[in-house]
Amino acid sequence: MLVLVAGCENLEEDFNTPQYKNSIKIGVVGDVSVLREQVENMFFGAKLASEEINLNGGIEFDNETFHIELIFKNSGGSPEKGVEVTQELINNGIDLIVGPTFSSVAIEMAELCIENQSLMMSYAATTPELTFLNDNDLIWRTCPSDNTFGNISAQYAHDSLACNTAAIFYRDDRFGQGLSAIIRDKFIDLGGRVSNYVSFPGDITNLATYNFSYELNTLLSEEVDVIYIIAFTSEIAVLTNEIYNNNLYQNFQNKPYVFVNDGILAEELIVNGNPELLETVIGITSTNEGNSNYNRFKDNFVARFGFSPATYSEHAYDAIYCLAYAMLRANSSDPNDLKVYLNEISGMEQYGTQTEQITIDVNEFQVAKSIIQKGQTINYDGASGPINFDSNGDPIPKMVIWGIDNNEFVELSYYGK
Repeated sequence: MLVLVAGCENLEEDFNTPQYKNSIKIGVVGDVSVLREQVENMFFGAKLASEEINLNGGIEFDNETFHIELIFKNSGGSPEKGVEVTQELINNGIDLIVGPTFSSVAIEMAELCIENQSLMMSYAATTPELTFLNDNDLIWRTCPSDNTFGNISAQYAHDSLACNTAAIFYRDDRFGQGLSAIIRDKFIDLGGRVSNYVSFPGDITNLATYNFSYELNTLLSEEVDVIYIIAFTSEIAVLTNEIYNNNLYQNFQNKPYVFVNDGILAEELIVNGNPELLETVIGITSTNEGNSNYNRFKDNFVARFGFSPATYSEHAYDAIYCLAYAMLRANSSDPNDLKVYLNEISGMEQYGTQTEQITIDVNEFQVAKSIIQKGQTINYDGASGPINFDSNGDPIPKMVIWGIDNNEFVELSYYGK
């Protein structure tokens, strides 16, 4: 287990401190003081991966054995704090970084890593800006990009739901700005029209008392086919209630679909959202439907920690394994050596034409190590599904469009492999 020390600023192992042999240190950064329970759960995903690797012989190269040691840091939900803790890790000789959680923290951290020739792999920051950084192949992530989610959200509403007009309501931060712009531009490219494009502050301390009248009266000034909401799960219930209780919404002859972003939990809407609005909700997320590796990961996670993994815990788990397999393949822990092999070990199709790749499932580190030591190549199918890093360092995900029917989550359509 992990314990928080000094006001959530530093995270440490508990009294059962592992004994590391020639440790390779990896910094694991997350916004603990903002979403403590969820982010700690993601940290446990990384911890489970490192334990499995170490218990199965660790990393071996240059006739030595190395164990993975995770150094946990709290980026506090701010780019300044993210840069501070990343610089601290770099100053301590740690040049492999897993994290952060939030898009609002990721870009500045990534820029610092690029400047210092450190490798960063995020498990939850979905901002499309990471996709297009001039990063010298040092910035990766195991979670899908909002570039993917945004384009499919617009396409599904336009093509499958026959929506021709839209309004967009987004939180005013890097995450909301980036995703909303992708949805807007794609919807317009498809021939649709966006009537209103409205933000709400991303730093509201008390949503329950905030007056949304100005924003919602602007957003709802014209009847549309779909309203896109880009927000955090912690905000979505309040926003659905505010929209439903607005007079302009009540005067709509035909109630629009409400399309919510990846990361929104249907359970939160079902329990706390406006019940009269639920039947109009459409969501999108990466899916573990049919993924036996996720089920194996979940069972191992529950057996180890006593509770279920949260969303993105599997992506943190996969980030550690991707780095470990790249180390084995590179015979090195140097970021500039690892980056050469990340596409290959994740099953990028271009490598499959060169030599047969052997599929490696969850918690098969010993098998993978033996295969790599024989000079063969692997294709790691992770807890989050097949990863298949593209040329920008983003995974190619399987996604599901979902809705709510009679207070139950229902899967409507699938995209990807």
